[in-house]
Formats: sequence, structure tokens, C-alpha cells
Amino acid sequence: TRSSASTSHRWKPTLRMTVENRGLREATKVWALEALSDGTVISGDSLGHVQIWDGLSGTMSQTFNHNESGADVLCLALSEDENKVFASGVDSRVICIERQQGNVVQSNSKNASFEPPVMRKWINTGALRQHTHDVKALVVCHKHVRNNSDYLELLVSGGVDTKLCTYVAKDFKSSRPKIWYNWPMLSPVSISRKRRLLCVARAKQIDIYQLDCSIDVKLQSVLDPIVKDETKCHVKTISIQSSFNLNCATISDDGNFLAASDAASTYLFSLGIEEKNGVINLDPTKLNLPSGFKRPSVALKFDWQKRLYCASIDGSIAVLGMPPTSNEKVTLDHVFKNHSCRLPNKSHHFPFVFLDITSDGNWLAAGRFSSGKGAVHIFALPSSEAGNYQHWWSVPEMEATVNCIKLLGGGSAESSLAIGCSNNTFYIFNVIRRSLSDFSHEMGLPILSSLPSELTSRPEPITSIISNPSNLYKFILVARGYFCVVDLHKSVPEHSNWYPSNHLRVKRQVSDDESTLIHHWTTRK
Repeated sequence: TRSSASTSHRWKPTLRMTVENRGLREATKVWALEALSDGTVISGDSLGHVQIWDGLSGTMSQTFNHNESGADVLCLALSEDENKVFASGVDSRVICIERQQGNVVQSNSKNASFEPPVMRKWINTGALRQHTHDVKALVVCHKHVRNNSDYLELLVSGGVDTKLCTYVAKDFKSSRPKIWYNWPMLSPVSISRKRRLLCVARAKQIDIYQLDCSIDVKLQSVLDPIVKDETKCHVKTISIQSSFNLNCATISDDGNFLAASDAASTYLFSLGIEEKNGVINLDPTKLNLPSGFKRPSVALKFDWQKRLYCASIDGSIAVLGMPPTSNEKVTLDHVFKNHSCRLPNKSHHFPFVFLDITSDGNWLAAGRFSSGKGAVHIFALPSSEAGNYQHWWSVPEMEATVNCIKLLGGGSAESSLAIGCSNNTFYIFNVIRRSLSDFSHEMGLPILSSLPSELTSRPEPITSIISNPSNLYKFILVARGYFCVVDLHKSVPEHSNWYPSNHLRVKRQVSDDESTLIHHWTTRK
């Protein structure tokens, strides 16, 4: 600091520890260092070595090869008792190096000279590979055990494959790691059903493909994948010149408009569709946004009345009216911004990342990655130009973080809202009554104990909910490794039925009482 009483300290090195380079011209890089309380130093380098050093003398006492290919060791972590070292890096394997048990000689006299501890040998006790790409970070944390004053020591690893893995530090070799997948990502894919156009958002561009409508789908071949030539299906690529990557994009159901956004701005295009002999040509034109709305969006959604809903990072939702002709301008019809005024700050400091609209266009639902009150809001939409926009309801606090939302029903059917949570539970709310539906009310709160264990025990959280247009009482819970079909007309089973039954993961999880399974729900992989 600049004050007169400030002091500065200068550190002076007393030892220099040099790692080997195996005759290479380039010096070996040390990517990770850990220092123990007894003076031991542990390093991880670019030769794939984990080395143990005596910090008092500067000599290397032991070295371990993390992998056979010499891939860099990028990160290290220590257990609380400093008897275990965990290492990983470019080779995604996580190894555990454990120090042998023994007594440490310590002096009780404060004036006595320092006596070095008794040397205890380090041993490579195990290795686990749960990641598919480089591991960039390792950390040891503590998790409180329910109904117990003690805590569980966990090793957490994270890397390029965007997932976290936890390992029990005490039983690293014998316990199975648990995979914690990243927060559900917003889908880069949107569909124009009327025009059968598939829109895929890339980092700097948006690719539009035409789906073939002449495919004869047979019932027995539903599960068979259909491979299409991407070059033959490709219709148009819209490139966006920006310093930021695109974070969301969507196409209107009639295929006439396309909206996208990055961290700097929102972009709107009129696609100018021309169809001849079943082949679609596009002539996109960028539209100017109204002066009252020139900001980035985190979620975009079109409705059937040619309105675009743009969720901003501040929690507001702007409603833009699409021009009926190319000569007219985009209008700012409404802005939802007062729905979070009376809520605590913790419940609405995340932006809306989910937007969904009923098939009749009367209701809009918006959700955040949060569990507090205000994580999900429902808005009433006007059915005509003379109608009013209204904030209808703020859904009560959830037991876990909201991962996805889906509006069910609409039209002649009563509208409901399905909410999927990070602990693989889901709730159904009646929109008109502003309450839990009869289905969720009968299951009780919290709902976790009432759902089948085959669903709630999965490590992959629910990422999206898909409704069945032909059956308003059926929907699909979608995750990374499975999907679950739910029928609201049937009772909740104690166990759900796996499909296919001969899958390797099924054999691990199916219990001995397989004959007693109730086949009301089906979990498919």
C-alpha cells in the first residue's frame, strides 16, 4: 500500500530443485505443486511424473509415472491428513499415491532443534478413469453425512469433458466414482414443423437443414436410426460476425423468422422462403430491432401469433411483434419486468434460461436454474391485440434446482406445467388453479420418496421434458443416458421397467425381485 506504515517483504530462495528433462532441448515444465506440513514437496510435470521431494534438503526421494505415454500431469490434490496424493492431467486417469502408515518423531520441547520426520515410503495404490478428456482440476472437499455429525472426504475432478466426478478419498480403490454431469445445456437445435426445417446453432453461424417428409416410418422400425447426407439436406448457413459465440437461437414454427443472440446483441432475420418442387430456398434479411430493445438475450421463443419472447440477463422478458410484411418494422409490444420485485434476491439473481408456450398461445412459462420462490413464473398472454399481458403466478419454492419446464395441454384441455428438478424428481402444477395438480398432490411432498428408485438413483439429471401432442397425459423425461415415459393416468409404480432389458447397466441395477416389477412406466436407454 501507499501508506507510511506499510511494509514490504522480500522472499529469498534457499533451495533449487531441478527436474530432469531426459535429454530434451525443451525444459521440463512443472504444472502442479503441493507442499506438506512436514516440508515434503510434491510436483507434477510435463513428462508425466509425480515426484516426491524433501523440502529441507531439496533432494528427490521418489518418482512415479502417472501414465505410460508421458502425458503431462496438470493437477494435484492432497487429503486432509496429507497421507494421500491424487494426480491427473492430459491422460484422464486419476491416480492415488498413498504414504505408508508409521509414527512421526516430534519433539515436545519448544527450544529443541527441528528433527526431520521419519521417512515413510509412498506407494501407488490405485487408478480410476472416469473422464474422457483432459482433467484440469482436482480438489478435496467435505460432505456432511445426513443424520451423522461426521463428514465424508471427497475428491472432485473436472476437465474438458464438462463433467465432475467424485471419489471417496478413504476408499478410493474400492468405491465406485459418481459422475455429476454439468448443468443442462440449452439445446442448439430448433424445428419449424410446418416447413420441416431444422435449425442448428454453431459458435459463429446457424445452419438450416430441410427434413425429408417422404420417409415411411414403420412401427417395427421406430428405434432404427435414419442416416441422412448432411450436404444434401443443407439449405442455408447464416454467419454472424461477432466477437462472441452464439448462446441461443430459435426458428419460428412457420419458418419465416429466425432469432439468435450472443453476449453482445440479439439478431433477428426474415428468412424469405421460396419453395419449388419440394425444394426450399432461403433469402435471409436482417431486421432492425426496436430502439427500446437492443440488448442480448439468454433465451428466445416464438409463438404461433408471430411474437418473439426474449429473456434478458436482468430477468426481464421482452415481447417483440414480427412485421407482417417486409416494409414494416419490428415492434416492442410489452416487457415483463415487475414479476420479481417482491421476491428475495436469492431467488431471482439468475436469468431466465427456459421459455415455453402452450399450443394455444395463452400461457408463457419462464424458468431459472434456481430452487427458491421465483425460479419459475407463469404469464398470461393476450389472444388478440386488444388483450393484456399479465403476470399470473410465481411457482412455490422447489426441493431442488429447476432443470427444465414444459407446458402441457392448451386449447380444450386444461393447461398444466411440468417441472423437472436436478434430483430427478418432477412436479405437475395446474396453471388455472395456481396449485399442485391432483397427480402431484396424491404423491405427497417431497415427491422424491414416492418415485421409482430406477429414476431417482440415476446420476444424470433430467435435462428436458417432451410432451406427446396426441396424448396430453403422457410426456417423456429426457436425460443424457436414458429417457423415461410417464403416463399420468396410471398409478406411480414402486419400480419402473427397463428397456432394453439386456442392457449392461440394467443388469447392474435390477434387483432380485424382478418378477414383482410393476410395468406402468418404462425407462428406456
